[in-house]
Amino acid sequence: MSDATPRAGSPTAVSGHRPPERAISARLLTIRLLGPVGIEVDAVPLAVDTRKAVALLAYLAVTRRPAGRETLAALLWPESDDAAARGALRRTLSVLNAALGGTWLSIDRSTVALGATGVDADHACPRCLAALDAAAALDRGEFMAGFSLRDSEAFDEWLLAEREAYRRELAGVLERLARGRAAVADWDGALDASRHWLALDPLHEPAHRLQMLVLARSGEPGAAVGQYRECVRILDTELGVTPLRETTELYEEIRAGRIAPAAMLAVHRAPPAGQHAGGASPLVGRRAELDVLVAAYGSVGPSGRLLVVEGEPGIGKSRLAAAFAEAVRRLGGVVLEARAYPGEESIAFAAITTLLRAGAEAPGAGNRLAGVAPELLESAAHLVPSSIPVPEADPVHARPMRDVGGASDPFARTRLIQGLAGALSALVQGPVPGVLIVDDCDWADASTVEVLAYLVRRLRDLPLSILVTWRPLEPADEERRRLQATADHDGLLVRIAPARLTRPDVGALATAALGDAATDALVDAIFADSEGLPLFVAEVLAAGPDAIGSIPGGVLALLRNRVASTGEVAGQVLAAASVIGRSFAFETVRAASGRSEEETIEGLEELIAHGLIAEIGVSDGDVRFDFTHARLRDVAYQSLGLVRRRLLHRRVAEALQAALATGEGRAGARWGQVAAHLDDAGRPKEAAEAHRRAGDDALRMFANHEAREQFEAALSLGHPATAELHETLGDVLTLLGDYAGAIAHLEAAVAAGRSERESGVERRLALVYARLGDWNRAASHAAAAVAAAPPDDGVRSALLADRSVILGRAGDATGAAEAGHAALELAERGGDAVAIARACQVLGSIARSRGELGTARALLERAHAISSDLPDLGLRIAVLNTLALVEAAAGGRAHALELTGQALELCVRLGDRHRQAALENNLADLHRAEGREDEAMEHLKRAVAIFAEIEGRPGVLEPEIWKLVEW
Repeated sequence: MSDATPRAGSPTAVSGHRPPERAISARLLTIRLLGPVGIEVDAVPLAVDTRKAVALLAYLAVTRRPAGRETLAALLWPESDDAAARGALRRTLSVLNAALGGTWLSIDRSTVALGATGVDADHACPRCLAALDAAAALDRGEFMAGFSLRDSEAFDEWLLAEREAYRRELAGVLERLARGRAAVADWDGALDASRHWLALDPLHEPAHRLQMLVLARSGEPGAAVGQYRECVRILDTELGVTPLRETTELYEEIRAGRIAPAAMLAVHRAPPAGQHAGGASPLVGRRAELDVLVAAYGSVGPSGRLLVVEGEPGIGKSRLAAAFAEAVRRLGGVVLEARAYPGEESIAFAAITTLLRAGAEAPGAGNRLAGVAPELLESAAHLVPSSIPVPEADPVHARPMRDVGGASDPFARTRLIQGLAGALSALVQGPVPGVLIVDDCDWADASTVEVLAYLVRRLRDLPLSILVTWRPLEPADEERRRLQATADHDGLLVRIAPARLTRPDVGALATAALGDAATDALVDAIFADSEGLPLFVAEVLAAGPDAIGSIPGGVLALLRNRVASTGEVAGQVLAAASVIGRSFAFETVRAASGRSEEETIEGLEELIAHGLIAEIGVSDGDVRFDFTHARLRDVAYQSLGLVRRRLLHRRVAEALQAALATGEGRAGARWGQVAAHLDDAGRPKEAAEAHRRAGDDALRMFANHEAREQFEAALSLGHPATAELHETLGDVLTLLGDYAGAIAHLEAAVAAGRSERESGVERRLALVYARLGDWNRAASHAAAAVAAAPPDDGVRSALLADRSVILGRAGDATGAAEAGHAALELAERGGDAVAIARACQVLGSIARSRGELGTARALLERAHAISSDLPDLGLRIAVLNTLALVEAAAGGRAHALELTGQALELCVRLGDRHRQAALENNLADLHRAEGREDEAMEHLKRAVAIFAEIEGRPGVLEPEIWKLVEW
């Protein structure tokens, strides 16, 4: 590796997940995206408020050199003037430096740099293998996957170039690792690395050759041959070319047995505790299916059986067939196995040839073939002359080999089929019935299926079993349908359709592979990631726990093959569906794909037939579909270029907007979905408005966290309604208990807003400071709110009611009462129901504090009667809570508990964390007074936990915040 010196400006460890270290240059700083503006530095989560901060950190970490301020400003803010760009850069640097704790960033008047140190290794030798392993293990996918800056083409171009550089350097690391492991005969390690390398670039022939060689040397020549066939298929499908001469020559060397296994020299990794010898995973979750197959085999007598194992790719059909073959062999039966490969559909009798060769090489084959009629055996021998001895020719049956199947003899093909079927049925004869197995029969050539059909039609008189595995039948699979229908008609068909693994099944596999390391959390993660697909589970367990969250190489190749197997129209529909998401509606995918209704239906039918998607029902009047596995959607999406992704995201956004505009609510369309698609379509202005509307939707559903995210996104994208958004965010953060954030947004609203909004913002500030117990600031902002208030009795009544609360909590009972009575007078004069209820609630609270319980109850019952029909949840909660305090003081604790419980239920719905904590605390006091200590402690624990979250300081209990009882 001395020739792999890292170039200047190369990436380090910034990614959508975590990419490889450069060659093996291991930087100490690692960065991982956690969301649109979230990052993790050296495994420590950081919060930054803009995507530009993430982009800046990524650029500095990857280029690994000081960057000029002018360069950074032009790169990240290309549409701003110099002053604005430099100002934005200063703010971003300040935020980023604070988030990093003042470390890592080196900032001076002209340049910015990211400081980190590293270590390098010299060359790819056995002593470097550990370092190479560490470098390769850092790969978690595409560099900064899914990240882009919509307003900076220069940054996106740089990002694309760096992604390609990462891919090339990762390929170099994996190649050196694979060859290094092979050099020390660590075939398992070499195979893992070569698979990873091949998954990175399936068209790279050197990777195919290395994997073929490793498989052959590790004692798996059959798998090596299969790898060559996979190479042939991929090159033909993707490029329309044949393999290079050296690839084909290696294949021939392996087929001829001239590359012997190096079993005596192999240094295999010790299997984890509980793993079966030979690396085969235990058969889990398939016992019932295996029992059915074995029972069907046991029922073979004069008549045979056709056993069909049908299921989606990766469901474990091959593993079940192998277990069945093992069971038959233990019973003394002869088993001949073959597998069909994609790309070999045009090679006549490919699987039949494999079966004949395997049978002819088995002990006692000569005796079994002795009973076959010479003319039939001669026909079979023409297909595999080196395996089946040709009987001595006689005057009647002798024919030149060239005439078999030729036009000069119209019956030659019939005799060939008869001969092949006769030879196969003879080769599985024995004391107990034999079995013919053709795995992945959906890829079999027509001639192979013809021989199998010939045998199936004669199963009533043949004491053998034929087992085939295939994917679910597609409309065009006429031959397979006839094959199955023939056996079914004769009552000789047994069909098995394995389901996905359950969580306990995955746990059993993980325990067998990992032993005590298979924790519940790890099993949950594997089950969620794999969705119970056995191949996925097996690949993750083979790769180790670090593979969770990524797509193992074998699974990736399988998924890519499945996605690539679709036709043009179906492929376009699949691409559009992958952009929409895991689940999608018919009308949306039709609009996004650009295809007609009829074409979309045909494309969906093809995708369903291929097992890529499934119809899941009707929702909001539209038919919905779902990918059969989340990773299928990932692979389909990742195969799209950036330009096509943006086009499809725009189409999806337009389709969803159209549904919302017409009130159709197509399949649950939401503004949040529209905003996400417009983000990815590179439409910041439209996205900003969609985020604002999504925030409004979230508020209507009291989804405060989601509302905060949407409104903040609208602000960051430059939505023109700046003041209104800051004001709304102030309300949302107040409910969430983030008072510092609420104050910052409300102050920004005052600065950016118009005079007619000033009173409302000042009032909000007063209430936030009142929650914090800062009475001076609360009173100051309340006075400012009154001064700026319009001449409206309802508004002024509300302001006086707030002032009454502030004075009361500050200890000025007289002033509080005067303000409360004035508020009620104004409310009644204006006829404002909300203002009347609020004034009555405030005066009832004051009366309670004076011990005037009868007056308090009357005022509060009036407030309760009015507010019960109002949509203002905050007011209803305040009334219920204060009335409960009055009832408790009067001795009616049972009624008080009921009222407080109602208030708490509404408060949880509203999402007001501070008042929720106060109500939990009040309930704890009531239960304690009733002698129910256990219930009291449960409510107290919840109160303490929520109080500790308030003001964004977990674990710190602010005394004034804790004192909230009523409001």
